[in-house]
Amino acid sequence: MTWDSKVRLEGSFEEGVLNQGLKTAEVVLPLTPSAQGRYHPELEPEVSPDRMNRLIHGDNLSALSSLIGEGLASSVDLIYIDPPFLSNSNYHHRITVDKEVFTLKRPSYRDRWTREAYLDMIYPRLRLMHRLLGERGKIFVHCDWRTNSLIRLLLDEIFGAENFLNEIVWSYGGRGAKATSGQFARNHDTILVYGRSRKARLKKVYVDRVLTEDEARSIGCRTDESGRFFKTAPRGDYTDESVKALERQGRIYRTRSGNIRIKYFMDRRGEMVVEKRPVGDVWDDIPDAMHSPLRERTGFPTQKPEMLLERIIESATEKGDFVCDLFGGSGTTAVVAERMGRRWIVCEGSAAGVQVARARLITECAAPFAIERVASDGEKDAALPAGGSLLILDGPVIDGGRNGNIEITLGIKDYRIDDGACPVLPDPVRKDPLLLIDYWAVDWDYDHRIFRSRWQSIRGNGKRAGRVAATARALLTDRPRTLAVRAVDIFGNETEVVTGLGKDRRTALSASCSGVTKHNGRG
Repeated sequence: MTWDSKVRLEGSFEEGVLNQGLKTAEVVLPLTPSAQGRYHPELEPEVSPDRMNRLIHGDNLSALSSLIGEGLASSVDLIYIDPPFLSNSNYHHRITVDKEVFTLKRPSYRDRWTREAYLDMIYPRLRLMHRLLGERGKIFVHCDWRTNSLIRLLLDEIFGAENFLNEIVWSYGGRGAKATSGQFARNHDTILVYGRSRKARLKKVYVDRVLTEDEARSIGCRTDESGRFFKTAPRGDYTDESVKALERQGRIYRTRSGNIRIKYFMDRRGEMVVEKRPVGDVWDDIPDAMHSPLRERTGFPTQKPEMLLERIIESATEKGDFVCDLFGGSGTTAVVAERMGRRWIVCEGSAAGVQVARARLITECAAPFAIERVASDGEKDAALPAGGSLLILDGPVIDGGRNGNIEITLGIKDYRIDDGACPVLPDPVRKDPLLLIDYWAVDWDYDHRIFRSRWQSIRGNGKRAGRVAATARALLTDRPRTLAVRAVDIFGNETEVVTGLGKDRRTALSASCSGVTKHNGRG
């Protein structure tokens, strides 16, 4: 496939050329349910840096180059991406505050490209993703009618037409409004699947179809002498020895004409019969995110349902495998990979997407994960840039404990943001600073290098979001230490406060704040 600017792209994005690296901005250690909202060092999960999952904030081209530069080439088992669709639209994250007293539309990403600019964007990224995959690795590229022909040609070129595995039609239905005059409704997306080599294979995936007994009989199911429902299939290439073994298991059915068929017994669910059906390349049983369970809905645009990622990850990986999503959006791939026991790296360009993903992972009680950002060459740390927010703490308050321990309580007394950094706020929101806080966390033993979120409170996502907790508590050994608090407001501004806890238990406060640089991303 050729276009005018393609030649200029060659060699401009390979390992080391971009001169950027990944810097750790935060390590998140979600509180376990057994902690009941109070930090206990003995309950802190173990952190293995070489196995820690990673949420990267920044341009995915730089992130891909950096990951390959780290030596991760040929190590990934699955890449899923949901890149821009050439929709010529701007997208916003809808944030509801205090049960719809205030609704904020926060810019998430822009999907406005010329066709050539789009190819300039996607081509080098697909090239680097090809290098990231292992020999048996697979890539799933999510697209629609606007880009599927372009992406199919690029994938044929980069991965090889011989490594094409499937074209999946995700038919979510229910959106007749997408039809325009003189056209049928456009109610499906396309997911193109390629392997890194001919060794790449997808596993069979089955779904349950629940039937009444009459429905089961109407589709040709039978019952044996014990009343078990079964369906049959032709003998196929079973040998005589295999048929004898199956007959001893009661799994051979002979027709009236003497033909041999193989029995497949069906499960029961109460009075219902369950048929396990292999999944084909048309997925019409997964609703879109608009019709997903309420707990999933974040208000982030173009969010994909968890059920869709569950099927993709199940079909392409085993437990412990390595999954990547380089257009991470609201973090659905990370959430599902975490739940299914896969390692993951997710990259997202927008601060809004990273914010939503972090909240979802904390709610999921994920294993410890790092939040990293793309940093320019020579940058020594991932400190927050200066901004205009002010976080005022209440405390710390010390309560003497037993056996050399103390209980420390920290709270948020006030939060102020420059009028120029936010829209005019309704009085209930302006008078209650906690309504402005989306997430806040405490590092009870800050080393002035990497902020470790050892206690966190989130307001949640979507219309059911609440408010953050007013206070944080920890049971710690009685010794001098440095405490750090980070807060992120609903506009994406990040603020950090560091306080020292000396031998006399006096405190001194200093604050630094951050604004947020907007990036393009995809949900």
